[in-house]
Amino acid sequence: SIRDDTIYTLTADSFLIDNPANDICGILKQSYPVAEDSGVGSYMKLGVIKDGIQYVRGAALTNIFHGLGTMPPAGTRADDLIALGYTPSRTETDMRLTTAVVVPPIGTTAYANVSMYRFYPRAFCTGCEPVSELGLDVCTLAMSYNATTRSLVVQSSKAIYGQDHVMGFILDRTATTKGSLYVRGFCVLFVMVAYATSQKTVRWTDGATLTSWYNKLSYMISPTLLRYPCHTFDFSYFCFNSDVFVVGYVAAVLLDEKACNIYSRAMFSWFKNTSANSTNSWVFVRILAMNFRWMWLNCLLIKFVKFVANYTTATRYTGRNFLVGYFNFSSPTFVYIAGLFFVARNNFLDYGLMDKVTLLSTTQSLEGISVNFFTSALLRGYPSLVLFMLINLFVILTVDLLVNRKWWRLVSQNSLGRQHMFNSTSIIADSGCNFVELKEYDNPVMLISVRSLCTIQWFLTSQTIRFGLPEHPSTFRDMTSKGASTRHKSMTLSKSNAGNASQGELEPVASSELLMVSQDEDGYIHLYNAFKTEVQALSMEVKVLADSKYQLA
Repeated sequence: SIRDDTIYTLTADSFLIDNPANDICGILKQSYPVAEDSGVGSYMKLGVIKDGIQYVRGAALTNIFHGLGTMPPAGTRADDLIALGYTPSRTETDMRLTTAVVVPPIGTTAYANVSMYRFYPRAFCTGCEPVSELGLDVCTLAMSYNATTRSLVVQSSKAIYGQDHVMGFILDRTATTKGSLYVRGFCVLFVMVAYATSQKTVRWTDGATLTSWYNKLSYMISPTLLRYPCHTFDFSYFCFNSDVFVVGYVAAVLLDEKACNIYSRAMFSWFKNTSANSTNSWVFVRILAMNFRWMWLNCLLIKFVKFVANYTTATRYTGRNFLVGYFNFSSPTFVYIAGLFFVARNNFLDYGLMDKVTLLSTTQSLEGISVNFFTSALLRGYPSLVLFMLINLFVILTVDLLVNRKWWRLVSQNSLGRQHMFNSTSIIADSGCNFVELKEYDNPVMLISVRSLCTIQWFLTSQTIRFGLPEHPSTFRDMTSKGASTRHKSMTLSKSNAGNASQGELEPVASSELLMVSQDEDGYIHLYNAFKTEVQALSMEVKVLADSKYQLA
């Protein structure tokens, strides 16, 4: 919820205290001076404050391969920490305040339950605005009064097991966080409108009508629709494969990454030490939701690599660039599998901060010690995280290619499949169509609904960047020589059974000419028959009415 125009005050749920790891009441165990006008039977509130700078050594990679170093002895000063390889990573102030307690009689030990309020601001660079973690705990105190020193001595302070630690957060409300909300709202609205459009058949469009930016924008969000349903795309396909949504959503993620990182890791620090319960299950879902946003970074990275690989290699025809073809997922399922790495995102970032020590103001003055934002606890884990993210991505892409290698071979040998794999920034190749093998034609043929083909043309044209690579002349020659077919038997293959061709079921396929999808140099998609004549939109509308199917070479 928004408290005012400068900050967000957020709840972060409550966490069951059932083990020493979540007991933070011990800091109250010390002596407190009693005022001159107070004494036995009077009320007083307790307060503790600790100032410090956290020092960190190494990163996740060095911790994995070299292990954690020997911890320095207590009381080590700043210069010695620097000499040992530590770097200042954040400033922090831990302040605790309690409700009032009664000063007990001299010579007795009194016990009391008090509410302890925690204010825990920390900053990740010198001069940066701090973020504040808020907390509320109930602590059991054992205390006595020392009349000689006029002090209240808290002999022990422990949390009550079974009680909850209530957590909140204060975050800056900056232009970037507000911008993230606006961009995310636009992305959600856009994808809902575009997906609703894809559930109807889009009229086949001639690229010559899309020369102006206004026409292109209108075609993207409001193309000419035919009143026939089309369920080629599911929602996840659209979210992971639309350039507009992927770029916009990644922008929104990056704009509030700082706030999200701090908030999710603070929740995770309590969640990981708490036993499983219904409340924790909901906290886990919230943490996953924040971490899984990085799946769209995977998608954007693959799209970017495809784009760069296409324009930095001298490829004249589609289907001839292995690197571009490698960076594709067969289906949204593998996008989710690649995203499983982010389940451990907070664990990974925290592991990079395992070798840490806090320099307190009671050890030496903290004046003059600066914290560099780029070596702070907030940013220092990202290089290792991105490296492992890339390794994970390459592994999943390779597994996808190996597991579905027969299906990928069919896709790469089909003209529409090549538009997805090699000739656009589309990164998901499965459009839900079947492949058939014709006796008169050596390459696999895709059997596709005309309604689906029209909507796929709209998606590739409006939601992705096309590379404008033509089909190789040999593919046209093969189609021309085998285009006129007679009634025949064929083997129908979908992605689910392409891994084992012997499972295909023979079924008759109606006689029709082969067609081929190709792009012109401007990236507009055209459909040609076996005589190299372009199929016009008007003739396709008749096929749409009858819900006919095309055979694409």
